[in-house]
Amino acid sequence: MTYLGVDPGQWPLGSRPRLYMVVDPRNGAMLPPKLVLTTAAKIANDERRHRVFSGGRDTNKRLEDLGFSVVERALSAKAPA
Repeated sequence: MTYLGVDPGQWPLGSRPRLYMVVDPRNGAMLPPKLVLTTAAKIANDERRHRVFSGGRDTNKRLEDLGFSVVERALSAKAPA
């Protein structure tokens, strides 16, 4: 089962990025931080229903602490996909 797609049309409205994107270390795709963290929580807890994280500094810091690269959205548009 795929939890996280790189197609923005697949992303729930509450997870769409505003300021920051996470660089997928597998393929360089740009993903919304809230969706990455929500998907990780869903996989870890094996729950069908999960909350969408609010994003912002706390979400970005948690992802960076886990080794992900979080970049400003304007910069991510210039990064290779």
